[in-house]
Amino acid sequence: MRNKNLLIATLVLGLLALAAVRLTREAPKADTAKKPLVEAGLLDGAKSLTVTANNKSVTVEKSADGWTVKEKLGLPADVENRLLPLIRGLQKANNFGQLTANPKRLDKLGLADSSLTIVGPDDKKTTIQFGKQTEDGLGASARLVGQEFAIRTDFSAYLEGDPLSWVDLTLFSAKPAEIKSISFEWKDGKASFSRKELGAPFEGKEGQAVEDIVATLATVRAADAVALDDKDVAKAVRSSQVKLTLFDGAIATLTFAKLAGTTPNDAGKTFVHVEHSDPKHQANATAKLAVFIAPAWLAEQVPGSLADFKKSLQQPAAEPTAPTIQIPGPSPAIITSPEIKLK
Repeated sequence: MRNKNLLIATLVLGLLALAAVRLTREAPKADTAKKPLVEAGLLDGAKSLTVTANNKSVTVEKSADGWTVKEKLGLPADVENRLLPLIRGLQKANNFGQLTANPKRLDKLGLADSSLTIVGPDDKKTTIQFGKQTEDGLGASARLVGQEFAIRTDFSAYLEGDPLSWVDLTLFSAKPAEIKSISFEWKDGKASFSRKELGAPFEGKEGQAVEDIVATLATVRAADAVALDDKDVAKAVRSSQVKLTLFDGAIATLTFAKLAGTTPNDAGKTFVHVEHSDPKHQANATAKLAVFIAPAWLAEQVPGSLADFKKSLQQPAAEPTAPTIQIPGPSPAIITSPEIKLK
């Protein structure tokens, strides 16, 4: 009887333990603890965002004219490629509760390397420090400034602290086929070329060269920007002016000025100024804030003189190839040498 009671007690305890395990597994602790990392109202009404990462810091500010980059002459921010991906990442990110409060573990998370500060509609600042990915691969570890513990998050958006990377450096953009005509003005002459109709190629021996230049200049994106009173700007010498006329009547005038390098290995700089016939075009507004530096590859594609343009049209003559002599008759048989034996 004693053994029977012991067996029943053991079975009862086993069932209770199994029930406890099942209840523990089914309880969605992580889900109930989950909450937004950043409140939607804070993001919707944000006045500025400051990103610190890679030993650099950038602040983008919202104004009546849109988002601008504070550290880069107040130029327009690249909303499509920088700001929106960050905002969307924050909108999706969640706070899954405490990760650790152990000072030794906190030091290993690298929480001091990257941070994001949001100034809300009430001018209150909210700063989140981001560290290494959590061990379970959920997302970045984080800590709200003022708290003594780190939290688990599923935030995975990239943080970029370089101000230049946040600037929208696109000065002009159109489809090459939309450009009806192109005209050049150099110190040593002028040249103009037109398409007969939309989609038609540029004709003549210069046609292909002009097509290549138009394809290059259809989108003008600067490499950097400097202040209007930059000393190098004053030293630069105008090299060419290019006028692009679109089929819809819009005109973009590109002016290039070159500054020679100070050493044989220094390629120098090429400044590009874009003026658009539409007074509301962004190029006209940004031209009042900064002077833009063209990337080296773009500067190389634009002839600096009429002489350079004509020279580019001269294709090197193909070297004559030796004539092939056909020998009549059947193909010669291949004779192999007999095996040679050494005595």
